[in-house]
Amino acid sequence: MSPVQQALTYKYPRVFWIMCLGAMSFFLSFNIILPELAQELRSKGGAAYVGWIIPAFSFSALIARPFSGWITDNLGRRWAMIGGCLFCIIAGCFYPLVTTAMGFLIVRAIHGFSTGFTPTGFTAFTADVVAESHRGRAMGWQGMFNNLGTTIGYAVGAIIALYFGVNILYYTSAALASLAWLLFMSLPETRTKSNRKEFVFNINNLFYFPAWRPSFIMFLVCISLGSILTVMADFTLEMGYTNKGLFLSIYIGVSLLFRLLSGRVSDALGRAWSTAIGTAAQVLSMAILVYMSICLEHSHQTHCNTCELPGLIWFASSAILYGIGQGFNAPSLFAWASDTADNHHRGRALAMLFMLLELGIISGGLTANYFIQGTSWNYVGIFALSGSAFFIALGFSLYCLRYKHQK
Repeated sequence: MSPVQQALTYKYPRVFWIMCLGAMSFFLSFNIILPELAQELRSKGGAAYVGWIIPAFSFSALIARPFSGWITDNLGRRWAMIGGCLFCIIAGCFYPLVTTAMGFLIVRAIHGFSTGFTPTGFTAFTADVVAESHRGRAMGWQGMFNNLGTTIGYAVGAIIALYFGVNILYYTSAALASLAWLLFMSLPETRTKSNRKEFVFNINNLFYFPAWRPSFIMFLVCISLGSILTVMADFTLEMGYTNKGLFLSIYIGVSLLFRLLSGRVSDALGRAWSTAIGTAAQVLSMAILVYMSICLEHSHQTHCNTCELPGLIWFASSAILYGIGQGFNAPSLFAWASDTADNHHRGRALAMLFMLLELGIISGGLTANYFIQGTSWNYVGIFALSGSAFFIALGFSLYCLRYKHQK
């Protein structure tokens, strides 16, 4: 049977689809509240700390990663999945109770532990239950469900808050996390029986070095994600668009479409081929944003009323290219990290990948603060830095192709 025929006839296990539904509900649970968090923090007197909404969440996730890898490998995939859901449920119930900015950020940090545990567990579960020859496509499906949860969350969160109030939104988040918990509880444990190892803080528990190549690329491509989450809403408004989530909506939608295609490319040609395609698309995306930023800066400096800013075609093209890049990069990097480890060490390999993901987001979000000019952002510097990171990731992917440091 040819590879094409095998791809068409392969049947994913039923438990894989249950896991995907649980992952979608999990991502929906913590993304549904994102549109309202900045305003909520301002209402509690924390306007000066709005920039810490993303880092507070990501720092906690980063702290949890080494533990999640150990739990996934030694206690089981389900323990990691359901443990993260419990943090989501607790946070969703406590958000309505806090009345100060500090209390809000503490709950936000508690919430961040959820993504430190659950994704490590269900990504290892996917690698366990799907044949290696279809792992890239499976990661694509998993990523598609994750993105569906994210997209739906962005779309309906503000609507729920508008018509029912923000407290109902928080309780909805907790209910969705509870649904994910129930779905994950119904899954079988796939961890291979082995002698449990006591968790010890050392370099080998923090990092699984065979997975350093996909982890390094993950760090580079997530720098821009941290920057975009920080500044894109303001940039969108300055470009004349009232929908602050326009860029995010376009890129996530495009990413959904390309994840399944990228999985096939990853399985057929190799992981580094897929990341090379993805990072090349994102280099072009950042180049367009730099051009648009230069035009915007010129308009501000000259107070030119007749100068036209680049239109929606330029803006949408950048978002589309960014989405193509995300669609190719994410499934391939998760599959690549899974390829580097056997069943006993897969949790640690994925934990390392997620740690570098969080470090990239944190780095991008915090370094964006160095590109402030008065009361506005230096968008040229921010997007140029992100483009440079993508260019390095592209070069490293090509290096891995040249020397066959990949599947």
